[in-house]
Amino acid sequence: MRKIFCFFAAMLLCLPMMQGAIKVHTIGDSTMAEYDESTTDKRGWGMYLGSFFDPAYVTVNNKGKSGADTRGFYTGAAYWPALKSQMHAGDYLLIQFAHNDEGTVTYGMDNLEYAAYCQEHGLPAPTDARGTNPQTTYRDMLRAFIDEAREMGVTPVLVGPICRAYFQGNDIKRNGKHDLGDKFSKIENGVLYENQSLPAGDSTMSYVKAMKIVAAEKNVPFIDMTEATRQIYLSYGETQCLNLLFCAGDKTHTNAMGGNLIARAAADSLKSAGILADYISIPTDIAATPNAIEIGETYTGVAQNKEFLLTGYGLEPKSGTVTLTATANLQISLDKESYASTANAAYSGGSMFQKIYVRANYTEGGEQRDTIYAVSGEHTIVVPVSANALSLDGGAAVSATWTIDAKPVADAVVEGPISAAFTMSHMIAADTKSDATGADGEQTTVVRFHNADDTGAKTAWPATEIDENPDRYVDFAIMAPATMEVRITKIYMEIGAYSTAAMKCHVNTGFGDGFTEVKTIYEAATVALPSIGPKDGNPGSPMNIVDVTSSLAIPAGETLHVRVLPWHENASGNGKYICLKNVQIEGMAFEPTEGLESVQHSVFSIQKIVRNGQLLIIRDGKIYNAQGQILGDE
Repeated sequence: MRKIFCFFAAMLLCLPMMQGAIKVHTIGDSTMAEYDESTTDKRGWGMYLGSFFDPAYVTVNNKGKSGADTRGFYTGAAYWPALKSQMHAGDYLLIQFAHNDEGTVTYGMDNLEYAAYCQEHGLPAPTDARGTNPQTTYRDMLRAFIDEAREMGVTPVLVGPICRAYFQGNDIKRNGKHDLGDKFSKIENGVLYENQSLPAGDSTMSYVKAMKIVAAEKNVPFIDMTEATRQIYLSYGETQCLNLLFCAGDKTHTNAMGGNLIARAAADSLKSAGILADYISIPTDIAATPNAIEIGETYTGVAQNKEFLLTGYGLEPKSGTVTLTATANLQISLDKESYASTANAAYSGGSMFQKIYVRANYTEGGEQRDTIYAVSGEHTIVVPVSANALSLDGGAAVSATWTIDAKPVADAVVEGPISAAFTMSHMIAADTKSDATGADGEQTTVVRFHNADDTGAKTAWPATEIDENPDRYVDFAIMAPATMEVRITKIYMEIGAYSTAAMKCHVNTGFGDGFTEVKTIYEAATVALPSIGPKDGNPGSPMNIVDVTSSLAIPAGETLHVRVLPWHENASGNGKYICLKNVQIEGMAFEPTEGLESVQHSVFSIQKIVRNGQLLIIRDGKIYNAQGQILGDE
């Protein structure tokens, strides 16, 4: 037994040199993007892809972005230019776009071409810069990603966009497969033609066909996830597909089960194509996704909520129970309500899909290492959990508050050694209303914000948007002083809609002028914001309360942006507003200290061994018992 232990220990000494030697970078839209488990049930498939690679050799850097089309991702300072600085020779790049390339104002057109047409004909300029033509711009942007990746020694792979769950009998509709042949717009000889159509066999307006053509032209692998997801959806049937795989009321964005199944299919397709095949494993037993939880920086006394999935297909025996146990700083739950250090998850029918909710709360500062064990018969799954806990003791309290009850919006009331700013992009503070319903149910005065053009003039909302427009937002910024770091502990606001019941929004955080490290902290996307204005003599609904316990840290001299990005799902129109009230950002300021680097992107080396009948874990050079206690160095 000691020889086995020494062999494992020797192998682990080599792991740090091998770990994550290859990075797989993923770029795309909201169907691939990262989401906060405590904010929404939406899950991009890119969140789960890394679980199908051997982490000792391959890590996934998921850069899918909500609302992105190919051109917006390529030109956005926080996206393609920033990602290029993270890519190195030997890496891989998976490219999946189309959902937003199809456009929201005119379908299948290059938006810049349409903007020029509007200017020439004295029409309002479009405020949504998304939209490419599959014959021209879309292909050009795919070529740009491919060429620039290859120049860096990175291997590009084109990935067909996942289907929308647009069922038509026993198939997916043409536009669900990203072929706009049934309805598109075009400009010919200076004339705009709308509601155009093509015969069923004509793929001129198919983004998937366009991607295949570029793949063949550039000799780039093409992974047909459009067809793969079509097959997945049809295997469930319309009702089960929408109920089990998609967010409520949404036929585009998947939940955890849908995202996991698509990631599994993507990994299987990559393996079949011989792309990183030696490092891809499709589990045949119960597995955890992700296989490690990396919280990164957090604060002592501030609970952090995470989740992972237990999945298994074609299991033997066909029914059973998985016993879960968490170590000291963790509690787990199967229903997101009752938390304890242990839980039992049952499965049947040879399949398991169980979401495990994890709550971490640290009382001491420093790097934290905990473990969740899942035992099914003789099979043990180990999920390591890491964090870097920072103390809030000894800091100077800071806050910025915008009441937002008058036009123009007044400057924030600031306390402590910070500064604050309010800005808008493609939005206008249109007017005030004193008959809205506040979050407390009482009548209140609010500012109504509306869509605006490049000059700041009020203009109609585009019709049938399904996601955020990254160029349209209301922004609240906090600037840390040059000599102090600011640790944000709370972000609060009240938010609602006026004169509409179809207003959607994200609240995102990001840093600096490039709005980098974007994170969605609140989402009203599958359910619209409450309409707070009176209707038919009845008071409106109370505004929603956004109250986020944060662990964001603003480095000295840097800026944190809290950005509200609204969109309107129904028909185009002018009299539709989003309203904000009582925006508060709070935290503590500290002199900069060493040792606060985030461990969020670290990769674990982990090995299970049994010695003298006891399960032991070797991780990061130390030996742990099943209770998470350190027994010694390896």
